[in-house]
Amino acid sequence: MIEYNETVPIQYQERITKFMGLDLFVDERTFIPRPETELLVNVALEELKHTPVSNSHIIELCTGSGAISIAIAQNLESCEIKAIDISKDALEVAFKNIKTYKLEHKISLLHSDLFDKVTGEFSKSTCIVSNPPYVSKRDYEKVDCWVKAEPSIAFLAGEEGLDCIEKIIKNSVKYLTLDGFLAMEIGYDQAEKVKSFFAEYGFSNIESHMDFNGFERVIVGRMNG
Repeated sequence: MIEYNETVPIQYQERITKFMGLDLFVDERTFIPRPETELLVNVALEELKHTPVSNSHIIELCTGSGAISIAIAQNLESCEIKAIDISKDALEVAFKNIKTYKLEHKISLLHSDLFDKVTGEFSKSTCIVSNPPYVSKRDYEKVDCWVKAEPSIAFLAGEEGLDCIEKIIKNSVKYLTLDGFLAMEIGYDQAEKVKSFFAEYGFSNIESHMDFNGFERVIVGRMNG
């Protein structure tokens, strides 16, 4: 019987979390997937329906537990996904979850700082999807103890929480096909700035999608309008 600790997320104590109907293993090595990120997966899947390729090459940046890649692979018949993280610890968790759902034929893992080690067929991908670190130092100081029990590297991204977001947007244009797209989860107050980054770095058809709290939580941009 588990003796629960009130300062530790229950998902870590039970070693499991729910995400899009999946049971995923999580522990202190990785971020706990949130319901908001289900919106990101659903948006990416909808966009992929309108991408005219028979076999999609997809990059997921900052994969953590592998939740996004696994959910996409479970719902997309033909795809190859490169799930990337800077944390070897997180990738160990992701590998465990990928094996559980027998998705090794669809998802491969890469230890890399964003795009640094991306090569081969994934250097021109149909889709890049990411739930990157996007919490500002100011907001991180206010979060509760459960959030601070998770790896800070999965949250903190500079003074305004935009450092990783801008880097991904700027570099994604080099790794997308002409009809490819980038879909990102962002912070509750970042939409206008993030949309300006998308436009600045060459994306078109830029759209935002609201979460269940009414925040613009997911931004999508295409290479070719």
